[in-house]
Amino acid sequence: MLKIGVLEDEAEQAQRLMDYLQRYQMEHSGVTFTVELYDRAISLLDSYQPNFDILFLDIRLPDMLGMEVARRIRKTDENVMIIFVTSLSQYAVEGYSVRAFDYILKPVAYGSFSSKLTRALRILSYDREETTVLVKTREQTVRLAADAILYVEVSNHDLVIHTGDQLLKQWGSLSKLEEQLKDAHFERCNSCYLVNLKYVRGIQGNQLLVGEDSLTISKSRRKEFLNALAQYKGGSR
Repeated sequence: MLKIGVLEDEAEQAQRLMDYLQRYQMEHSGVTFTVELYDRAISLLDSYQPNFDILFLDIRLPDMLGMEVARRIRKTDENVMIIFVTSLSQYAVEGYSVRAFDYILKPVAYGSFSSKLTRALRILSYDREETTVLVKTREQTVRLAADAILYVEVSNHDLVIHTGDQLLKQWGSLSKLEEQLKDAHFERCNSCYLVNLKYVRGIQGNQLLVGEDSLTISKSRRKEFLNALAQYKGGSR
């Protein structure tokens, strides 16, 4: 089931969006979703968990601009589809900076709302094939696309997830994470490293070049890893 969030401080506008969502669900029997409504930016941000599929964000709010809300959300959630609801079309250009999916002009007409929601749901149906994982650090929970991960290492009973531009650390089992990533071309090169085969640049002796790093390939896993890498590079995985 999909999860949709609506951030709108004007009661009339909020009710219109809620009515449109209910109408859309009645007209499309195969679509089911839950909706959470917020009238203040801080209420959404304080309780935000990266498990929304779509967010409808009002641009002009009494406590914070919707654009700033989107920027903060993007720090922990790269995948949620953001649709701005605004009376000013000039914000559409700025929306690219937070990778907004689209925008709807007020007063919102059902035809426009319906067509944009249909397009968003169609794209989501494709994106659901992509593996994502929830990374729970001590400070926050981040939803991360598997394709953004270069490799994962075990360090002092923690999992350190390398994405190229940041390191995310969480407590957990490498075996459990490996199971979550089993359909996303990840393989172990030794007991401490789980590697995204997409980012393997080469092999030098017993060293595996991943991104800018060099990881050790253990003797016990070398054959299995090289076979998996050959199959992936050959396009059969």
